[in-house]
Amino acid sequence: MEDGVTAPPCGQSRAQPPDAGDGKDGKALTNEKMTSKVFIGPLVAIILLRMDEGKADSPAIQFHAPGDFIIGGLFAFHSKAEFQLQDGRPETHTCYRFHSPGYQQQLAMRFAIDEINNSTSLLPGITLGYEIHDTCNDEVVATKLAISFLSEDPSSSLAMQCNYTNYKPRVMAVVGPNVSGLSMLVAQVLNFLSIPQISAGSSSSKLSDKQLYPSFFRTIPSDQNQAGAMVQLLNYFNWNWVAALVTDNEYGRQVLEVFVQFALCRDMCVAYEATFPRNQDEIQRKQELTKIVNQLEVSRINATVIFSHSSETEELLRVVVGRGITGKVWIASECWSTSSTIALIPNLTKIGTVLGMAVESGEMPGFQEYIQNVLRDNNSPNVPDACPECRYLSLANFSTKFFEMFNTYKAVYAIAHALHQLLNCSTIHKTCDLDREIYPWQLLEEIPKVNFTIESQPVNFSKTGDPPAGYDLLFWDWILPNNHTFAVVGRYDALTHNLTINESQIRWSTENGKAPVSRCTQGCKPGQKRWLRGEHNCCYQCEDCPAGYFQDKNKPDECTPCSKNEWSTARSTTCQQRVVEYLEITDLIAIIMVALTIVVFAQMVAVTGIFAMYRGTPGMRYVGGFPLQSILFSTTCFCISFPFFVMKPTRAICKVRQPLFFGSFTITLSTLLGKTIQSVGLDQILKRPWVRNHVMVLCITFNAALQGLLCLFWYYWEPPVLEENTEMERTVLLQCHDSKFPGFGILLAHDYCLTVICFACSLVGYNSEKKEGNRAAQSINFAMLLILIIWIIFIPTYSTTQGKFVALFQVFAGLASIFAIFGSYYYPVCYVMLFAPHLNTDNYFRLAQDPPMDNKEPSAREDK
Repeated sequence: MEDGVTAPPCGQSRAQPPDAGDGKDGKALTNEKMTSKVFIGPLVAIILLRMDEGKADSPAIQFHAPGDFIIGGLFAFHSKAEFQLQDGRPETHTCYRFHSPGYQQQLAMRFAIDEINNSTSLLPGITLGYEIHDTCNDEVVATKLAISFLSEDPSSSLAMQCNYTNYKPRVMAVVGPNVSGLSMLVAQVLNFLSIPQISAGSSSSKLSDKQLYPSFFRTIPSDQNQAGAMVQLLNYFNWNWVAALVTDNEYGRQVLEVFVQFALCRDMCVAYEATFPRNQDEIQRKQELTKIVNQLEVSRINATVIFSHSSETEELLRVVVGRGITGKVWIASECWSTSSTIALIPNLTKIGTVLGMAVESGEMPGFQEYIQNVLRDNNSPNVPDACPECRYLSLANFSTKFFEMFNTYKAVYAIAHALHQLLNCSTIHKTCDLDREIYPWQLLEEIPKVNFTIESQPVNFSKTGDPPAGYDLLFWDWILPNNHTFAVVGRYDALTHNLTINESQIRWSTENGKAPVSRCTQGCKPGQKRWLRGEHNCCYQCEDCPAGYFQDKNKPDECTPCSKNEWSTARSTTCQQRVVEYLEITDLIAIIMVALTIVVFAQMVAVTGIFAMYRGTPGMRYVGGFPLQSILFSTTCFCISFPFFVMKPTRAICKVRQPLFFGSFTITLSTLLGKTIQSVGLDQILKRPWVRNHVMVLCITFNAALQGLLCLFWYYWEPPVLEENTEMERTVLLQCHDSKFPGFGILLAHDYCLTVICFACSLVGYNSEKKEGNRAAQSINFAMLLILIIWIIFIPTYSTTQGKFVALFQVFAGLASIFAIFGSYYYPVCYVMLFAPHLNTDNYFRLAQDPPMDNKEPSAREDK
């Protein structure tokens, strides 16, 4: 409501100063306080200047009544003061511009004192008096009045003393002023003698600092609460594109700063800020207000918060009505939230919906009758000459709903309850300790302890002197054009800082009857991230989150990646758990592979049996005993490696299967290479007979050893590992990761080179002079050609395919290679043995009549 508002940073609470009542108690503490206060610089100077002045310059008392304890009152009956100068300084003043709210507040104070004096339960036998002054809403006047309260008698000045512990000023406490700036000045003066002060309207949060204002209390919440309540209201209806209009003074600027800071903490954008024009003629003010209204329309703002006095708001809303603006929301500060004058502006109902914050109030039973009695006799001594306008007031000038009257009422009762405790009053015996001396500093220590309820409203003070009072959220409801009500549709709790709203009681003045939208961007859809497209964080564009990401509602500006074991589609708001998959023996393609492996075993058994039956025939001598045994053994090991590709992968399986696969295949290819070299006569170029006679064994041994060394190099460099592959969208593939290079690739390259060399050597057999070499070379050449084609197809397929069946490509390539070898080299011989025995001759197989020399070495040529 007033100036001097400050706000804490986002996520932090304002540090509260220690309570003035904490620490030592009794006169020892007070002596220390009183002695230290003598050295208050500017304040002491003012007091000393006033000490020698006489009664003639004492301020006039507007309303007074005698009593055992006098309570001072400072209210603004007028809003302006004019001074007459004497010797260059202001001496006397004249107040003008009657201010009826101030007059109503002093009536509430007098009404409360009369009630207490007539009570038999509160302060029985004790009479409270009052001394009420008009501050004229002026700092000089207010300071002068505060100084006068320090004296023992209105006709005397403050006496100079070294210790004011036992000094009793004529007032025990002061109620008012209701403007923060004046309260700050008065509080510094009253603190000199520890006189408690309770304000019903000063809302600056600076006054919560007990180190600066230890004797100040209030019955109105601070503006920080109001700004927080308004931001919660905006957030509740999802309005983040708002305007803020404030009074052009210190209060307006500081409350705007607080509001903007709270709004930023909730990701709101105050798209437009403006202050009401001041000190201008009517035409200039209307021009400035027109500019403000134009800007509200251009900015497409549908929610406007107004912190200002009712007169300034009235001028603005008249311009809004004149422009024909409709469908907007206007949020009122407590200064004008209950203004009947504004509510009666013609056609105001067309501008939209008006919501407002009003300090929680309560009823004062009998107050209306009290006002009637006061106003009945205009010549009553209670209406002094200092307030000539008071004689012309009527009941129509008063409103029992004006919250500052009830807050003033509570302030008086708080002082009375503190005195009740200090005087040891007994409600049962209806007595008080009248002989006890009470000093203001004792009352100051007792006020923070009061805790009572009046008209269902709790009255107590926090360590900072603030009340538990919150705000009522009001809805301006027009039943008829000239008949309005301020309906309570929500409440802000100052203790929990929570705003509750009953939206069903709000009737929105929009075409569809729903709350208007006030956003720069209407909002992204679920699963979309936003990115700014201007200087305001409320203006943005939306972009879909890609697959594998989701949009976290707590992080609207980014797409959050799913974890390793989760997946999501595009525009997702959550991630789903991946299904763990691996190649199993029950999969159809795995069953086919097993069936083919069984067929391979079956063919090896069949071929072995056939050659065993026709042992010693030319066909058997053609294939050779040792080469056949080597190929059958390596092919068996080759097939044994296949099941490792369809079992659930483990670390051990991943390390075993590839060496077993490639090692077996290497032995098979090395055997065929040795057979080819012998068949085409390339072994004859070797000079050493021993090497020439053992060329096949050496070929197998060398290549097997080389393949083993390559495996060791692979395991040292980057061995195969068990991994959870998440490259597929919805599954976690449990598989063996065989590095493409250098390990797996080198093993494959070695076998591929063996195939190429064997194919090249077999080509020599076509032009060989040896008859045997010609037929064997043709068979092996065709087998190698098929193997080359098979593995040429395998390499790109294996490299570009994903999924749990990728490993089976290698198995099928191996099976196809076995079928190619047996089909090209062994099947024709078996056919001759079984179905064309007449061809099972040396001439057909182009064998020499005499066994070759190397046949004498069964270990190298054949199994005898």
